[in-house]
Amino acid sequence: MLLIPELAIGAVVGLIISTTGVGGGVIVLPILTYLFGLDALAAVATANFLSMLMKISSSYMHFRMGNIPLRQSWLILLIMIPSTVLASYGVTMLSHLSHNQVRVEWAINLLVVLAILLSLCLFYHRIRHPQLQMSQTQPQSGLIKPLLLPGTGAGLVLGATGVGGGVVVLPLLLRYTQMNIKQAIGVSLFVTMMLSGSSAFAYAHGGHTNWELALVLFIGSLLAIPFARYLMKRLPDKAFQYATLFLILCSAVLMGIRLVG
Repeated sequence: MLLIPELAIGAVVGLIISTTGVGGGVIVLPILTYLFGLDALAAVATANFLSMLMKISSSYMHFRMGNIPLRQSWLILLIMIPSTVLASYGVTMLSHLSHNQVRVEWAINLLVVLAILLSLCLFYHRIRHPQLQMSQTQPQSGLIKPLLLPGTGAGLVLGATGVGGGVVVLPLLLRYTQMNIKQAIGVSLFVTMMLSGSSAFAYAHGGHTNWELALVLFIGSLLAIPFARYLMKRLPDKAFQYATLFLILCSAVLMGIRLVG
């Protein structure tokens, strides 16, 4: 009976991640911090591991629905993974220095807030320019140049904070590619599943991950997959776009309060 709240929270988070791509960092981090009392580093480590687990099932759902063009997805992953791994190991090494721990935690929270603000700007640009939304993806050769610098930056943010899927990668895909919202959600889930896995390995090596809590929340997320599939099939693209924007706004408020608190 004591696991029912954790399972319910996992189901809600799983539904949000599957339908918007948001949640691996900006939703899970406040939950792990406020509801379960984890410190910033433990929350980031656990969020990365939990995000990887939840996005395995979510990515499979989107792949079955035809929302993940694999060639473009692997290319985006190759652009982002070096900086993600570098940031993960860098934060882990800095955290081992006792006099740096407080500064590292503050820097993580600040980086999360900055990432959220950037994503809001990208989403605002997309909403103001709806003609950019197309149903066909760009050729593989057309992705490298526009995504190289922002993709590297997104990898650094994800590796250092656990934030990246719906908040950073999804807006980048909508801004710099011609993917529609459902394709962008599917690709961001697939890419950040792989990136969260590499980052989770780095944090696990440092002994910061709360394995038991992550596994219970993941089991709860599996309960939401059928409902998420139903929503993805029934709701129009605009519903997911505005739902994602609303969640990012909520996350900005929560993390801003935590930063100044």
